[in-house]
Amino acid sequence: MSDIDVPDGPLVDPWLTVAEIAEELRVNPATVRLWISKGRLPARRAGQRKLLILRSDLDRMLEVTRTEPSPPGYQPRPWDPRYPLQMGPPQSLSQLSTADIHGRQASADETQQIIEELQLADELWGQAREASENAPPDPGFPHRVRALAEACEQQGTALARAGWTEGFAWTPLPDRRYMALSHELRAGGNRPGPPALWAEFDRAVQRLGIAMEGSLMYAVAFQYRDLAAVMHNIADVLLGETPITREQRK
Repeated sequence: MSDIDVPDGPLVDPWLTVAEIAEELRVNPATVRLWISKGRLPARRAGQRKLLILRSDLDRMLEVTRTEPSPPGYQPRPWDPRYPLQMGPPQSLSQLSTADIHGRQASADETQQIIEELQLADELWGQAREASENAPPDPGFPHRVRALAEACEQQGTALARAGWTEGFAWTPLPDRRYMALSHELRAGGNRPGPPALWAEFDRAVQRLGIAMEGSLMYAVAFQYRDLAAVMHNIADVLLGETPITREQRK
């Protein structure tokens, strides 16, 4: 990435900020920064902290994404006209009905958008887990916990939307209930912070693993969301933040 001078006046190929792209694509700004760090999306610096992306570069990246194969973890199935459209996705497992499992019909464009969201969520999650798995104990630990929490949120959002839509079904993953997210987060490891929160974290990881062994995508989505909440609480304690300051930082 190189520094640039942004000219005044309208541009044929306009510059976009990370926040503008995140809002347009309805993704976390961390996802956009991940694309940039991995070289998928070219960016230029305007000052010390601001990143700018050409509209044409974003369009090219999205076009490549549309031609990539779907990630594992779900599989297409035909829409069944016997089940009516729903008014909106459930907000908790207690609101989930049999009809919700079959979901609603989506257009080809919306289906493709959901596939892209799932791909990006998987990528962000894999990146965060890899960073936690391969890192030695150091002052960056709380930030890796935060990155995993944000990746959990992204997974939960993408899977919940897919789980409400015809054409998507979770593929059960065996033997996940005793999984560990990474070596530094394993139960019994040297994890800084309140033991009660880490015990809650271990239970949330196990609940996510049990959901992954099943076939209900919504269950997986909700458990990702619950795990994200626990990990955000841990990161808040370690970083001296609150939910309010966390949102302000974003």
